[in-house]
Amino acid sequence: MRKVLSFILLTFFAASAYAADVTLEELKGQISDLQNQINTMSRRVDKNEVHRIKDKVDIGIELRTKMDSISYEDVRALPAMANDMMGLWLRGYFANDGTGADWDTNDMLNSGNPDGFNDAFMQTYGQDLMAFIQDVVTTPEAQAAFSSPSMMTWFGNNSATISTVATAYGIDQYSAALMVYMGEMMQSTTLTAEQAGMMKLMFNSMEPRKYNTNNDTMFTNKLRIRLNSTVNENLSFTGRLVMYKTWSDSTDVQWMDGTYKTMYMDGNAGAVPTDDKLHVERAYFVYKNDMGPIPYHFSFGRRPSNYGPGEELRNNSTQGGSPLAHIIQWQFDGASLQFDFENLVEFLPGSFIKVCYGKGYESGWGSSNAMASNNGLIATPDVDDVEFLGFIVKFYDDEQYKFWYNYAKGFGVTDGFTGSVVMPFAITGMDYDLDGQYDEYQFDMNSFGASSRMEATTKMGDMEWHSFLAQGQTFGWDWFASYSMSKTDPKNSSANAMYQFMDMDQMMGSDSSKSGSSIWVGFTTPELPYTGGKFGFEYNHGSKYWISMTGAEDDVVGSKLAVRGDVYEMYYHQPIVGDRLFATIGYQLFDYDYTGSGSYLGAPVKIEDATAMNTMMAVTDKVQKFYASFTYRY
Repeated sequence: MRKVLSFILLTFFAASAYAADVTLEELKGQISDLQNQINTMSRRVDKNEVHRIKDKVDIGIELRTKMDSISYEDVRALPAMANDMMGLWLRGYFANDGTGADWDTNDMLNSGNPDGFNDAFMQTYGQDLMAFIQDVVTTPEAQAAFSSPSMMTWFGNNSATISTVATAYGIDQYSAALMVYMGEMMQSTTLTAEQAGMMKLMFNSMEPRKYNTNNDTMFTNKLRIRLNSTVNENLSFTGRLVMYKTWSDSTDVQWMDGTYKTMYMDGNAGAVPTDDKLHVERAYFVYKNDMGPIPYHFSFGRRPSNYGPGEELRNNSTQGGSPLAHIIQWQFDGASLQFDFENLVEFLPGSFIKVCYGKGYESGWGSSNAMASNNGLIATPDVDDVEFLGFIVKFYDDEQYKFWYNYAKGFGVTDGFTGSVVMPFAITGMDYDLDGQYDEYQFDMNSFGASSRMEATTKMGDMEWHSFLAQGQTFGWDWFASYSMSKTDPKNSSANAMYQFMDMDQMMGSDSSKSGSSIWVGFTTPELPYTGGKFGFEYNHGSKYWISMTGAEDDVVGSKLAVRGDVYEMYYHQPIVGDRLFATIGYQLFDYDYTGSGSYLGAPVKIEDATAMNTMMAVTDKVQKFYASFTYRY
């Protein structure tokens, strides 16, 4: 604007000077006067422009810098023998047909030929492998497998080799048979369905290793930019941009650890620390009006679907989410319609009902079914959009006490959401005779750390939730108590070959409905004398079959509200510049009872009963976390 004003005035001045005879000194004085006038006019115009912009858009900033110190205790994972065996096998260096290789020269069978197994592996784990095999063959599952017609035929065709191995290793015929079978099976990374079943049997018979590990300091920055705009009393807009970044990291995708927080997808974008991009966390308009004595409003856009009621105390603020945080913290796009009833029912102040709709998965855009192979089962999967519908009822709100109920249902929930992740290995299936069952499984090592697009392959079934929440302030103590329930309604099994191999192809590992429940309570003290700070405490417990849609909870460990087990949390908020700048210190203890917290795929297994098969993706028993943060809000 200043350049435009300068151009207009200087042009006018030049024309005047040409028409009149002026001295050089007079010319300099006139130029100085004009510059002062330009500066004065520019300040006025700039002030007006800023005023007009602020009249239309209200901008707010929140920046949280946080340090987490995390200790993982009694982590279960593949034992060293199984881990090294898998690594060698996937690279083609574990077993061969005995013709010899640089890594297979030992003749343990005294047959004049190599024994068919990697020498270094057998020197390191030979005794452990023999002991393991002799234990496996005594299990009922192994006895049943060896008694099948196909295995009996295989026994007859390989009886001579089995006898040689039994004599050379000093083991029984069944143990020798399993040794020979394993040698044949692991000469290739393509397994028949029967071979894949035998491998699963072996891993399910193996104890996982246990270890502790720490991440002493992990720093993150979380930036929120709030954008609010009001046209008039009937129409407004709310937006929120978010950046959530790990210090020194700038990648979208992580190595898969079996949880949603390692997947980069729409539901948790901006809720898991990645890089320095701004994500649109919220963007929706609201139209308000009255229907007689009943005010109503409707809204479309990217929904305020995380940090809802229940999250206010530990966040030291109200983040304005709609669903109750106990069951839904998952970003999605959709619509809502709300009716307020406080004008009709005087003894129910603040009461309303809000109907919400959202899209959880779009099946017709960008999908190429990359997880299919050749003419596999999922070459043309029957997968439709995933839709969520629910309603929120606030029964009472007199600004001191509030009572809520939230119902939600997911229709046609698939076996996954579109997203990106780095998988340690991939499994694809081939259905050669198109009978609906995989005949072979192909295992491929991800040696280069390449990221993959994950897609749904099957419509698994429906899920529904109920949640009740009471909030209040009593004698200066803020508190809340919530009880929630979940239920699955399975209809199909996943056609994803990896899920089938890892026994994660059914909702909660069953073709029948499973119900779960969770409780969540918390409180903060009144402001303490001298410091003005507040102590807080929270506890939540989830049952064996509890499942929530809270993957957008921004904890680096994972959603505490999804835990099948117990979580204890203590924290302290200390104001520095009122509520504009405050510090928080806290402690969390995650005590898991079952595997699979936060996932509806696969059967939950008691942590202490988990096998190597259950822990191909590491499973932790307990997590302790200390955290500290500074938060600026204005």
